[in-house]
Amino acid sequence: MSRRLLIARPGHIYLATYSPASPSISIDLDLPVAGNPSWFAISPTDSSLLYTFDENAATTFLYKLDLAANTLTKAAERNDGSEGVCHLGLSKDGGIMVGSSWASGTVDIWNTSNGSLDFVKTMPSKHPQLDAGKVARAHQAVLDPTGRWFVVNDLGTDSLLVLDLASADMPLVKRAMVPSGWGPRHGVFYPPRDDDDGAAATHYMLLCEKTNRVIVYDLKYMDESIAFLPSGTYSTFVEGDAEVERTEGAAAGEIALSRDGKHVYTSNRLLNAPTETIAHFKVLQGEEGVSLELVGETSTGGKHPRMFSVSRDGGELFVGNQEGEWAVVVLKRRDDGTLEEKPVAGIRMDELVKPGGDERGPMFVLEVV
Repeated sequence: MSRRLLIARPGHIYLATYSPASPSISIDLDLPVAGNPSWFAISPTDSSLLYTFDENAATTFLYKLDLAANTLTKAAERNDGSEGVCHLGLSKDGGIMVGSSWASGTVDIWNTSNGSLDFVKTMPSKHPQLDAGKVARAHQAVLDPTGRWFVVNDLGTDSLLVLDLASADMPLVKRAMVPSGWGPRHGVFYPPRDDDDGAAATHYMLLCEKTNRVIVYDLKYMDESIAFLPSGTYSTFVEGDAEVERTEGAAAGEIALSRDGKHVYTSNRLLNAPTETIAHFKVLQGEEGVSLELVGETSTGGKHPRMFSVSRDGGELFVGNQEGEWAVVVLKRRDDGTLEEKPVAGIRMDELVKPGGDERGPMFVLEVV
């Protein structure tokens, strides 16, 4: 059965269809937009409501999606958030949205109940004393499985900020420090939970951009916050004779957990190589707890894979490349979690990006329903 994809790059939002039987990807809608819509948050209670922003400005948008008609209609536009937001996260009921601003080093809180888009407040990510001399770079807000806590990864201050949704003003209740200079970028809670489960996570897996390593934290839930206890760190690169030359200057991008919780994937960017890679880890459960084992790396067919996502049935990874030959590729997952070496489908960069203007390829690709 065919699947629908939401793809975005500077100046454009696309609706596409991935047909596994062919296999192929076809573009159904190319919507020109101002700026760079580099991330989307989809309402958990109404999948037709899509929130995004212009990463180059301070503008936030709400779009109405109609897959049957292949349309995206702008329903709201606001200009009172932070400049340079790069990620949006929604609460379980879709009523609260948290925006993370890399450029401004701030966290925006929005009221998004009943399909609204109303600005509430902006919080500084930087602590005036603890983070003195640092530049805050809030990069992602991750909702924990209980639905009570947002964890904001700040790449610039090397910290994890815990926000409490149980209080009306969503206070910052904890600031957990990451090793200095590691640059926490994106994270996932483990194990994966059903939306209605509500059970607490046992671990948090944090991808650090500047060191290209994943930190696994044991979690301890308390009445007032969450404690993060580091239990191991893991490189996203396979060891080899040319590793230093290949990886010098590299910057990790995205992290994703498989639907069954047995595998973790991360993207490696800015390599000194013709194409860049998705790293695959096995999740191990032992007497000493949860750990990761790096299995291998698979080429993305392009460069700068800032974001990728796991298909809804878990059978594929959808990868966006900002540069290189392939703009979007579909990597097939085998039963053991490894990725097939060659994409089963894709969109070439020259099919999507034309000369003139911002020529960067997709920064976002996600299966939608």
